[in-house]
Amino acid sequence: MKRYITFIGVALITLVIASLLYLKFRKLDDFEPQIKGKLQKLVHDASKGLYRLDIEKINADIVGSKVIFSNVNIRYDSLVYVKLRAAKQAPADVFNIHLNSLALDGITPEDLIRKKDIHLNILLIEKPVVHVYHHQLDYERPKKETSVYDVVHKEIGSFALNSLDLKHVEFIYHHVASKVQTSFKDLNVSLKDILIDSKTQSDTTRFLYAKDATLSLKDFKHKTADSLYNFKLDSITILAAKNEVQIQSLRMEPRISKADYPKVLKSRKDRFDILIQHVVLENINWWALLADEGIYVDHAFLSKGKIEVYTDRTLPSNETKLGNYPHQQLFKTDLPIGIKKIDAADFDISYIERNPKTLKTGGLDFISTQATLTNITNIPSWIKKDEQFKIDATTRFMDEGKLKVGFRFNLRRQKEGIFSVSAEMGPMSGLKLNKATIGLAAVEIKQANFTHLKVDINGNNVEGKGKILVTYSDLKVDVLKKDDKGKFKKRGLITFIANNFKIKQQNPKKGEKAKAVNAYYKKPPEKSFFALIWKTIFAGVKESAGL
Repeated sequence: MKRYITFIGVALITLVIASLLYLKFRKLDDFEPQIKGKLQKLVHDASKGLYRLDIEKINADIVGSKVIFSNVNIRYDSLVYVKLRAAKQAPADVFNIHLNSLALDGITPEDLIRKKDIHLNILLIEKPVVHVYHHQLDYERPKKETSVYDVVHKEIGSFALNSLDLKHVEFIYHHVASKVQTSFKDLNVSLKDILIDSKTQSDTTRFLYAKDATLSLKDFKHKTADSLYNFKLDSITILAAKNEVQIQSLRMEPRISKADYPKVLKSRKDRFDILIQHVVLENINWWALLADEGIYVDHAFLSKGKIEVYTDRTLPSNETKLGNYPHQQLFKTDLPIGIKKIDAADFDISYIERNPKTLKTGGLDFISTQATLTNITNIPSWIKKDEQFKIDATTRFMDEGKLKVGFRFNLRRQKEGIFSVSAEMGPMSGLKLNKATIGLAAVEIKQANFTHLKVDINGNNVEGKGKILVTYSDLKVDVLKKDDKGKFKKRGLITFIANNFKIKQQNPKKGEKAKAVNAYYKKPPEKSFFALIWKTIFAGVKESAGL
């Protein structure tokens, strides 16, 4: 990110300096060809011949203190790039930049003659198109930290600009090896009160040297590398002075329907459908982010979301899910992550599974979920102060049972997958569970009143164990089987045996005290974190019900 900004900044400053030189020479005569030649040589020499500059026309208004560059192109030379790669001197990223026009306002010939420091009024760039081509290198290129100020101060003392506006920017990122392309079609940038001098190059209160900045993007769409999803944003706005990002309608949309999933995939893989209507990130450390030094956020607020996870168990599971727990995901990147707190409000979460025996689906719903996540980090110094990543949430289980749950993830021992979960739920009708039990277990609950559920589980990469307390009354079920037409029907004898001899119709029995039972589940490598939690709880519930 930082190298992109440095390069584009250098390119823009070069054009600004060109306009200043042009005005200076214009006092005597029209030196447009000479100015173009000097600039082309400057770009050629500075890039070791990698880039070339073309300017179609320069128009100046001496009286109005304005200069306009028309149809400007900075392109890289592919033949030179091949030679630089052979010499292991080529950068990983190269650019092609096109500007329809660059308009500069607020400088006079007298200022140029007498002033070393330049203070301009407005710089307006219309419809720029920036192509970035990323190449995989088989060598590590030495880093050269060149700031925009390093370029500016060689020609002028300092550079100040009241307003920089980039309108309708088209930004296209090409990953050459994978042929994946990411594009931003309508990016708008407004920077206010820009100052480039020896002090502001390290001023963390500024964003790209500006006291205030607003970046906005609408209708962004990106296809993921595996072609399974479209990633969409209705809009994103960056308010630099407030260190804030606002996102409207963030969506990860599956490109393959549930019905077609078995036809496209050869092995089992979870299918996600995610929508978050509003996202606000507060107090972001821009300097660390732009320098690829980490993601630091004080607070994130997410609201009005829907998350659906679907898995088709008719597909073979050839992929291990070892190391995929929530806290382990934080350590899959070398980029430091430090998020103090995330608040999520009004989320509906669903888990749906297709059973290989019944060929039917069943699911669990968590409605109107409110959650707080704290200490989301992979930074050793943060972990030394607090080794727990915490999630505390409330929800309506199956849209009825009031459920309170808390997760504690051990960041210091994340390689082992150490975690704990505690949960407690109040009264709920057992009929609500039919959405899960009919399709997944071929069992229909005809009658049941659950009064209390309490869960305490400790787990790691391979197992979950703990105490489960469940109390209920009037439990009656129908055991089902599929007929020739694929429809479920009641198994009379098995149902009779289950209700009269096998299942405990209530727990505890009258006059007895409710007792928690031990629960244990050994997780196969292909099972998910959610499966470990669910299976451990289910083991305790089965024990309590006498199954």
